[in-house]
Order: sequence, then C-alpha cells, then structure tokens
Amino acid sequence: MIWEDGSSTHSTLEEGYDFIITDRWKKKYHFKISTFPVPTGSVSEAIEVIDSKKDNKPRIIHVLSDFSADVEKSEFLLKAKIKREINQRHLKIDNGFLQISDEGQLRGNISWNDNMADTEFKHVFTIDGKRITIENFVKMIECYSGWNFKFKIYDISDEIE
Repeated sequence: MIWEDGSSTHSTLEEGYDFIITDRWKKKYHFKISTFPVPTGSVSEAIEVIDSKKDNKPRIIHVLSDFSADVEKSEFLLKAKIKREINQRHLKIDNGFLQISDEGQLRGNISWNDNMADTEFKHVFTIDGKRITIENFVKMIECYSGWNFKFKIYDISDEIE
C-alpha cells in the first residue's frame, strides 16, 4: 500500500506466495515469501504461517540484498536459510517443561509481545517457533547456575553462527 506522503507498507502475509517445506523429522512448515524494496536495497522475507496457539510464534527470516540483486537468487538464499532454521532444535520437553537441548545452545529472535497474560515483560523470545516469556527463559537456565555463557545479538538479516 502506498500512502499519500509517498511512504509504503508491505505485508508479506497478504502479498507473499506460499512456500511449503519439510524438516528432517518430516514435519511440514508453511511460509509466505515476498521480496520488496527497502532504503538500502531489497529484503526477501519469509513469515511462518502458524496456528494461533498460545505457545507458538511465527518465525520471520530475512535476506538483505543490494539494489542490483537477482530476486530469484535472493529468494533461493532465503529458502536455504529457512531450511537451516527448521532443521535445528534448541528446546526439548523434560517432565512436561521446556528445557534447553543437550547441545546447550539457543538461537532465536527477540520480539514484541502483545500478550501480557503470562508475563510482565513487553518482549519475548521465539525459539524453535515457540513463544518463550522472560520468566520461562529464566526457569530454563536455572539448572545452569555457575556455568559460563555467551550472549550475542545479531542483525535481523544476519545468519546466526
């Protein structure tokens, strides 16, 4: 949509095309994909289409390209990034509770929270497509008291190591 002042908004969920992909555990995922201009070039964006269950949050994956980039190549890189993302598991369920997997690593996203029913914080983590409140995150790391850790913030379009 283009506004009177010349600015525009984009909705990948409304304007994107469907992309269905299967992970290595044979689970299918549905994403909407779209590429659109931004001030620095273009962004290829994938937004996971999910059930609106309370503990789920859609994964949003980006590839930033320059103005001269081939859209097909950018979207190919985006699809490869989606594949890597869905083939990683960072959480496990232990005695009915989410725990950090045996690798002891977490990769995810920090996002705005509009559901304050179970948290007092305006942000939540999205890990493996699950909505993790700050309170639940603290419970997940309690068993690591005395351990060292590394916490690094990445740009939304960067690949997480």
